[in-house]
Amino acid sequence: MAMQRRNSSSSRPDRDSRDRDRDNTPVRKRVRILDPNDIIDVNDVEFLRRFITEYGKIVPARLTGVTAAQQRQIKQGVRRARNMGLLA
Repeated sequence: MAMQRRNSSSSRPDRDSRDRDRDNTPVRKRVRILDPNDIIDVNDVEFLRRFITEYGKIVPARLTGVTAAQQRQIKQGVRRARNMGLLA
């Protein structure tokens, strides 16, 4: 018994209305904690605390809005501070 192919327009009549709704949604803007030109002070522990969760995990750049270079500096600073026992 061969399977019959369904016509996609008859099986999903409301698909076009959903596609139109997606195009009208506003683009969410990323919240930036830092200016992209700011230099990270890796020795400032209070500054680095803003980039870790209450469990001690480093918050990703897509949530904080920092650039890739700044995220690398934050990562390095947090790891050094953990090593020295300044951050848990």
